[in-house]
Amino acid sequence: MKIFTPKLLTSIAAASLALGSATTALSQVSDSEISMITLTFMQNIDIAFVDPVTIADPTPGFPAVGEDTFCVAGTGFSTFSITFSNPDPGAPGFELQSAVAGAPPIFYEVFFKNDLSPGFGVPVAPESPLLGNLIQTSVCADPTSDNAKFNIEIPFPEWDGRESEGPFTGMLELTVVSE
Repeated sequence: MKIFTPKLLTSIAAASLALGSATTALSQVSDSEISMITLTFMQNIDIAFVDPVTIADPTPGFPAVGEDTFCVAGTGFSTFSITFSNPDPGAPGFELQSAVAGAPPIFYEVFFKNDLSPGFGVPVAPESPLLGNLIQTSVCADPTSDNAKFNIEIPFPEWDGRESEGPFTGMLELTVVSE
């Protein structure tokens, strides 16, 4: 019996502890929810440092050309489109108006390059976005951050013999959109 009694007392003590734990566990309640954590960035795009282009005294027999460098920056996306347009609602395309009333306009061509390397970029059609240009910087800090350019070319036959109708002026609008 001595052997049986300690085993019985141990079993009763263990049962009492287990019953007490079960009672405590049954009286506890809990609830939980999951929080989704997301880091987002506002998309922004900036075009800066677009300057006037003056083409003076072109060489006879050659196209009149001009160039301007500028900056495109953005965050929250990797590519952008750029569209060149004439902001004059009645204009059919890229044109310069004569200072002489009634003189016909001079038409010009635009080329875009998403870097500053030498040479012209791709030809641009008015109101047609050029897609898939890589964003190269997140901010246009100052003119030293220029990273793109456009070229203007006026074919010689457009301006030949028209000097007395000058100066010719026009506006070019550049619009950048995140992709």
